[in-house]
Amino acid sequence: MHKLFLIVIFSISFNAFANTVNVQEELTATLENIRIKNDIPAMSVTIITSGELSYIRGFGFIDDEDKKPTNSETLFRTASISKLFTAQAVMQLVEKNILKLNEKIGHYIPRFQDSNITIKDLLTHSSGISDSIKPVNFDKQRTINSYLDSVIQSLSKNTENKIFEYSDTNFNILGAIIGAVSDLSYEEYVYKNILTPANMNKSGFFNSDTYYFPDTKPTYKGKIIAKIDQRPYDLSFNPSEGLISSVQDLSHWLKLTLAGDSSILKKQTYKHMLEPQVKTSWGEIHMGLGWQVYKSSNEKIARHPGSIRGYKTLILAFPDSKNALILLTNSSNTPRWEIAQSITNILKQSAEW
Repeated sequence: MHKLFLIVIFSISFNAFANTVNVQEELTATLENIRIKNDIPAMSVTIITSGELSYIRGFGFIDDEDKKPTNSETLFRTASISKLFTAQAVMQLVEKNILKLNEKIGHYIPRFQDSNITIKDLLTHSSGISDSIKPVNFDKQRTINSYLDSVIQSLSKNTENKIFEYSDTNFNILGAIIGAVSDLSYEEYVYKNILTPANMNKSGFFNSDTYYFPDTKPTYKGKIIAKIDQRPYDLSFNPSEGLISSVQDLSHWLKLTLAGDSSILKKQTYKHMLEPQVKTSWGEIHMGLGWQVYKSSNEKIARHPGSIRGYKTLILAFPDSKNALILLTNSSNTPRWEIAQSITNILKQSAEW
């Protein structure tokens, strides 16, 4: 009887292991086919299942000679995924009663004293501010203050209407506010209060002290984008697009976020950030506080895509089941939603998710 019990347990364990191996092989084959089909030089993917890392892999190469393979620690520009870190930094300061969501931003930055825009308006892209101010090369030495002056000059009457308009400027202003109230630069604050607790040891920002660059070069249809056409590194834009990271580091942070870990925020704050606040112009998607949220088959989904010239990225999370995926690529023509759908289909068909 004891032998029979062991055989049954072994059989179940082996079948579960075999199923996992088959799923991983199918994921790898599917993702590699998509990468090749779309001329994506470098791509990294992480999958989290029930709050734990279940798949992590790099695809392609980070050099022109195809000799340096992409891996889980390969650094990419994460683009607008950076906004999630800015949002968490803001909410940390809200928890400490240093910031208030419904306070007008002029209370923290006097330049905006005549504006009715609140912290919450910026977090939900409902300030009415458009992206008329673009990043400039670092060698032009534009300061945060001169950037804010340009923003003030560009403000239109739309800011009184509080309409939804996705805009990097919202989060760049939030970054300036974080710096103003914390007595640290935006980069220092995020490094100390989010990257370090999350064990994101290889992640960082390009700034005046650190010329921090990704391992991957920006491309379009397999060709490296000419330097003159690449997205500039601008300190003012670090809060909206500046984080340089890997799927390995991001997975540490996302696991903590899904778990509601107190090393970054209180559990209730994580939940609050996922509550729908403002209807977007993207179908049934709403803005939470930083996150874009919606439901599919009564399942809550939180996401944030990122896109700058030569890089496309995505975080897609299912907060209730603590499942998630992270995608980083160095190609403007990456079919992010096809990749996310392929991963989701494979995992759901195998009952992994």
